[in-house]
Amino acid sequence: MLKRLFVLAASALLTLAVAIAGAQTNSPDSAQAGPPAGGRMHGPMSPDQQLEHLSKALNLTGDQKSQIKPILEERQQKLESIHSDSSLSPEDRRSKMRSLIEDSHTKLRAVLTDEQKTKFDQMQSRMREHREHPGGAPNVPSSPPPQ
Repeated sequence: MLKRLFVLAASALLTLAVAIAGAQTNSPDSAQAGPPAGGRMHGPMSPDQQLEHLSKALNLTGDQKSQIKPILEERQQKLESIHSDSSLSPEDRRSKMRSLIEDSHTKLRAVLTDEQKTKFDQMQSRMREHREHPGGAPNVPSSPPPQ
């Protein structure tokens, strides 16, 4: 059970990062960049790493970076605090994490331009889809049976 909670916490931290990585995979520049060392990202990303991914995916300005970094750092600190609070039930922990992530996304969007918000929302949508269907889209028809 504790392992499941840790996985949930780690996935919450990676929500934004994986969405950004997915957006980069679909971008024209991604074919040249290649995957991170080892082919996959492992473990939660630090606020600095998250900021770097956001910066690349959304083409953030220096001013935007300076406004976003404290949001990411605060979210990281609060997520760690929630994760380590043994007085919380698993349901309360998930609820608090979900609320914190939604709040941080609202704060992040407030710093973005309209075009960046659209890209950010698309990244979040892809991430939600990935969480709901981790092995791929379940509604994709398979090849027709042989006749």
